[in-house]
Amino acid sequence: MTATCAFDGSPLTAAPLNSQLAGVLAGLVFAGMIVLISVQPEPSRLPSGVEPGRRTEALVLLVGSFLALLMAAFLFGVASGDTSCARGRTVVLAAGGLLGLGVLSMFGGLCWLIDQYDHESRRATRVTLFATYFVGFIVIFYLSATVRGYVDDVGAELARRRPDWLPTVINHYYLPVLEGITLLLLLRSLAGQYVRRPRTETSEITVLVTAYVYIAGVMIAGVVAVQATQLDPARPITPGYFTFATLTSIGAPALALVMQLLALPTGRSVSVAPQGGDAGQPRPAR
Repeated sequence: MTATCAFDGSPLTAAPLNSQLAGVLAGLVFAGMIVLISVQPEPSRLPSGVEPGRRTEALVLLVGSFLALLMAAFLFGVASGDTSCARGRTVVLAAGGLLGLGVLSMFGGLCWLIDQYDHESRRATRVTLFATYFVGFIVIFYLSATVRGYVDDVGAELARRRPDWLPTVINHYYLPVLEGITLLLLLRSLAGQYVRRPRTETSEITVLVTAYVYIAGVMIAGVVAVQATQLDPARPITPGYFTFATLTSIGAPALALVMQLLALPTGRSVSVAPQGGDAGQPRPAR
C-alpha cells in the first residue's frame, strides 16, 4: 500500500475548503430553521379550495440538509491533511455524497418555502423547481466524477484484485441511469405544472420518507468513514471493503436524490375560474 497520496489533483488537497463550505452551508440552514420555527406567517386570503404551502415540509427537508452538511463538514475535516491515499480518499468519497445531497435538500426546502407565498400563478415555485432539478444534475455529475476517480486511483492499489465489473457499472450504468431517472422526473414535473386538473400536492409521507432516507445516508457514510480510519500500511484496503465503500457511496446518494426530487411541490397553478360568477369580481387587496 502506498503511504503517501501523490496523485495529481488529489481531492485531499481540497478537503479543507470543502469542509469550510459544508460548515458555512450547515450554519445557513440552521439559521433558516430557527427563523422558520420562530416566525409565524400572517394568514393569507386564498382562492376557494386552495391550500397554502406547507411549512412543515420545508422544515423536514432542512433538517435532512443540516445533518448531511454537518456530517460532510466533519468528514472533510477528518480527511484534511491525511497522507494515506486509501484512507483519505475513502473518507472524502463518503463526505462528497453528503455535501451534494445537503445542497440538494436545501433547495428542496427552499421550494416549499417559496410555495408558501406563491399560491396562484406559482411562477416563483416553478423557477425554483427547475433550479432544483438543475442542482440535481450537478450532484449526479459530481458524485460520478468522485466515485470514478476513487475507483481508478485507490483501485490501482489493489492491482488485479480490483473487481473488473466495478468500473463498468459506474461508467456505463450509474451515470446514464441516474440521469435518465432525473430527466423523467423533470419532464413529469413540467407536465404536471400545466395539466388542468384538481391540484394534488406531494404527500406528507413522501417528504417524511425522504428525510429518513437522508438520515440513513448519513449513518451509512459514517460507517464507511469509521471503517476507513482503520486503514494503514499494516492494514491495507481489501477488495471487499473497496467494493462495499464504492457501492454504498453511489447507492445511498442515488436513492436519496430520487426521493428528494419526488418530495418537491408540484408547482401546479390554480385552476382558472370560469367566465361569469366571480370571474369579473376584483381580487381582494393583499
